[in-house]
Amino acid sequence: MVKIKQEDSFDEKPTSKKPPVVKEAAPSRKLPTRGKRGAKIFVGILVLLAVGFIGAQLIMRYAGGEDLLSRFLPLGRVTLKGEEDGRVNVALLGYPGDPNYDGPQLTDTLMVASLSTAAEGKNLLLSVPRDLYVEVSGYGGTKVNSVFEIGEREFKDGPGILESTLTQIVGLPIHYLVNIDFVGFEKLIDELGGITVTVEKDLYDPQYPDGKGGYTLVEIKAGTYKMDGATALKYARSRQSTSDFDRAARQQKILFAIRDKASSLNLLANPAKALAFYEILKEHLYTDANWREMERVLKLFGDLDPSQITTRVFDDSPTGFLYGTRVNEQYVLKPVGDDYAVLKTAVAKLLSGEEEVALEVAPLKIEVLNGTNIQGLAAKVAAKLREDNHSITLIGNNPTRGITQTTVYDFTEGVKASEVAKLASILKAQISSDKVESKTGAEVRVVLGSDAATLF
Repeated sequence: MVKIKQEDSFDEKPTSKKPPVVKEAAPSRKLPTRGKRGAKIFVGILVLLAVGFIGAQLIMRYAGGEDLLSRFLPLGRVTLKGEEDGRVNVALLGYPGDPNYDGPQLTDTLMVASLSTAAEGKNLLLSVPRDLYVEVSGYGGTKVNSVFEIGEREFKDGPGILESTLTQIVGLPIHYLVNIDFVGFEKLIDELGGITVTVEKDLYDPQYPDGKGGYTLVEIKAGTYKMDGATALKYARSRQSTSDFDRAARQQKILFAIRDKASSLNLLANPAKALAFYEILKEHLYTDANWREMERVLKLFGDLDPSQITTRVFDDSPTGFLYGTRVNEQYVLKPVGDDYAVLKTAVAKLLSGEEEVALEVAPLKIEVLNGTNIQGLAAKVAAKLREDNHSITLIGNNPTRGITQTTVYDFTEGVKASEVAKLASILKAQISSDKVESKTGAEVRVVLGSDAATLF
């Protein structure tokens, strides 16, 4: 167990006795070597600048005898993909990597950083939830967190398949991809000397995967901490007692904490530290950028003030553009209206300078009928739905009483299927396929069962 107290002490206790969950893991596969080579050379260059000829010999030995000295000829500034259009888009991924984890190649973290190459341009860091349902060309529907793994397994091109899929979601061409595994993430933070993170609210997760088929308890109280790599990974990954959307916001916070700590280190004055980073990155990081491109991307991101970056998490809140539903008995998220144009439009507005972008959806017109003998239940639920911007056309009693399961009837014939599904998710209700009519002009009828008594 990892339990963090506000005074920064660490209390280790035995693993929780929860029954282990064992699933068949996807086969592990070494990441393509071209990205590792880029990471080698990029970090190696820092060392070379610092220690001169002796450093050059070291790096040439590590990099297999490449003529790195030629890379110091005045070549001019590299032009990144997308730079001529004023915007460079980078996919940032985190995945287990270790075959001991459930789904070693499933992307646990998925962000898109859209960086302006103009001083006055807008910058966006967008978190894409792992449960978002997407279509992979040549494969079919799946959750977005499995796209990289599917691309590697089915097409031998995880990066390319993921980049094209993300473009379908956000409407931006993905120019580069950076992927780091959990071990590399931990080692990188430890080599930085830890990162400073402010935790706004208590985090309690008794079912954090221990990497051995079981669980461990993670508990972090609100406060400011200097986190080591293992703790930062747990803070970034924990999801059992919160939501994926909370976790996405925490991951963004961790990313900025790493950026700030790395910016404070002078690697040119510390070649040993630079070599240590090189050793970590060559084994645990993949990128399809070459060393000069990576240097330029890092400079773009490193030079940004946090106030210059708009952060956003797509979620299932009233203004979050997504709703929860089930596909083949599996919980997934879809864009409202089942149209990815909604997400693309939101991204375009954010990049144009609209800091607060809300989805303009007319409120559902709802009848709320009490199917129980619980007095006042319909009025109570209707009041809550009004708070969520729904329009209530009728509050009354259902002709049949003693109902246990809340049921939603859709009068829109599927026109507002996403909004109806979202309402059903809020009420934990089933959606009936029965054809019924409304005389109040309602779009939806909600017949409350006794299960609704504990909802609000």
